[in-house]
Amino acid sequence: MKQASENSFCPGEVGQSVTVKIPDVDRARSDFRNIIGVILSGRLLTLYSRNQFVICKERFLEVDDVPHTKISHRETARKSSNLGGQGYGRCTCVQKCKTLKCKCTAAERLCSSKCHGSSTCDNK
Repeated sequence: MKQASENSFCPGEVGQSVTVKIPDVDRARSDFRNIIGVILSGRLLTLYSRNQFVICKERFLEVDDVPHTKISHRETARKSSNLGGQGYGRCTCVQKCKTLKCKCTAAERLCSSKCHGSSTCDNK
């Protein structure tokens, strides 16, 4: 079994670009399913086995482009998210979203069609 795994997954080298799958619980529905990264030695909080990432043919990132701070996989997914993390943020205001009681206004983002449909809103 070990030999079959070694034959199907070639070893990665430091500096190669890779894609790592983001688990469904760590991303919103509109977010990307993969994170583009580069093989390093010890910048993430968890280590990945060879079957957890795919080596890219092209080089998208260089080793010098990656900051020297350690970060978790979930935090990486949140930072690359279109909406700021897991799920959709939406408000259900019946007023015109003028106050900070509106979740969207409090988060400093515009209301979308997911919030309150065709109702009038001052935060669109």
